[in-house]
Amino acid sequence: MSKKPTSILVSGATGTIGRLLVEAIRHDERFVLAGEAGRSRFFEPNAVADAIIDFSHAGLLEKTLEHALANKIPLVTGTTALGDSLLQRIRQAAEKIPVCVAANFSLGVNVLAHLAEQAARALGPEFDIEIVESHHRRKLDAPSGTALWLGEAAARGRSQNLEQAAVYDRHQRHEPRPAGEIGFSAIRGGDVVGDHTVHFLADGERVELTHRAGDRRLYAQGALRAALEIRHRGPGLVEFSELLFGSSDQV
Repeated sequence: MSKKPTSILVSGATGTIGRLLVEAIRHDERFVLAGEAGRSRFFEPNAVADAIIDFSHAGLLEKTLEHALANKIPLVTGTTALGDSLLQRIRQAAEKIPVCVAANFSLGVNVLAHLAEQAARALGPEFDIEIVESHHRRKLDAPSGTALWLGEAAARGRSQNLEQAAVYDRHQRHEPRPAGEIGFSAIRGGDVVGDHTVHFLADGERVELTHRAGDRRLYAQGALRAALEIRHRGPGLVEFSELLFGSSDQV
């Protein structure tokens, strides 16, 4: 007897990653597309599935979150640039349904985040940390959600608060770089899918950890992998790295 495919509702189906996600579902016998939500339409009120995958924007994610709660559907979301209010609603929803939130669904980037945390802890305050990211000309947010997430990993490794350590613009500053900063630089141009480098710089040596994405399909594939895993979990907020590796300290 063949195994029943996992049914997926896609939120943000008209976006770049959403379209790739729909395509991946239609070409993978492990999955079936249960419905789509995008610019001009939303799920039917009674639309149910084994999981919802969301790559959209804050407004659509709010509606999608309510649909997931109303129908007790696990939610996987890669939407970034979320405000504090929406993040709080996601945490509250996770008390009733399983929710996976990730800045990036690439396996390689999740390994990079782990390495950045470990390197920051091992190298210590003598090494300055700078994060440089590059994306295509159409990307609106800067720094990217992934860059901020990598910064959080590095800050965690040094027992810092990223909000206090982060520096995004040195244009108006005329002073040497103080110790403890975590700097961010963003490059926008061409069709770059996504490059991220975490620099650790000290006197006489430097360490550079880099990930380069060459195909946006890897984000869709990662989200589908998360959907397969999260449907078997109980309520709670879980990171993609935990679904992949079991816990945040196992890679």
